[in-house]
Amino acid sequence: MRCMTKHGNPVGCGSPHRRSGAPRRTLHRGLILLSLLSVFILWTAPAAGQQKKAAKPQIQQPAPISAVPTPEDPDAAKGGEEAATPDATGRRTSLESRLILKVINPDDARATLEKKAAELGGFPILVEDASLVLKVPPEKLSALIAFIAEQGLVLEKTLERADLTQEIARLEGQLKSKKEMLSRLRGFFDDSNTEATLRIEQTMTTIVAEIEQIKGQLRVAEDRAKWAVVDIAFQFHERDRIVYVSSPFEWLNSVSLDRFLEEF
Repeated sequence: MRCMTKHGNPVGCGSPHRRSGAPRRTLHRGLILLSLLSVFILWTAPAAGQQKKAAKPQIQQPAPISAVPTPEDPDAAKGGEEAATPDATGRRTSLESRLILKVINPDDARATLEKKAAELGGFPILVEDASLVLKVPPEKLSALIAFIAEQGLVLEKTLERADLTQEIARLEGQLKSKKEMLSRLRGFFDDSNTEATLRIEQTMTTIVAEIEQIKGQLRVAEDRAKWAVVDIAFQFHERDRIVYVSSPFEWLNSVSLDRFLEEF
């Protein structure tokens, strides 16, 4: 086999087996580099995943809704306290107390009780010689009864309580229904003839009378719920007055009857 020379240096000399070794070495190097690259990628992948996981923002779960108000919410706590009080239940009640009071002087006791009722925000509705009826706010009833007991000897005392919630609700519902009916009847005037108009007017007159009656009953029920009533009956002993008359006997007129009764 001939060898090509250039400027005296051999070029392209060698056996065919030696020439084929270079591509194999290149292939082996490529496989090694590919293996190293795969190992590097597998080694760095978990670290990158942990960094992404650590960098991921935490989503805050909303706090569970609770029916019990927390101390951080003063308005909600206040609302819970108001709901627990009896005044927030919306019940409408009437209070009426009756007392029999034994006194020495009913006039003085009556005047004292009227003055005390005015101080508590009340007023008298019936004043008689042997009885007195007062109205006071329901929250002042206990204070007035305690003051009455200090004015004499309480022989009898009663307290009646009535729930007016259903009655007031029923009257309010009837009043609303009657007003709606009256409003619908007024709309029939435009399309009605003379005879129908007269009938509508009669019906409306009846409904108006019923509305006024319901309004009166509702005012009475609301007044009973607004004021507490105290009925006081006085018990006392009346002393017979001695009436002096002149006698035809002068010596009898000169006798002191009061001294005679005291010494007797």
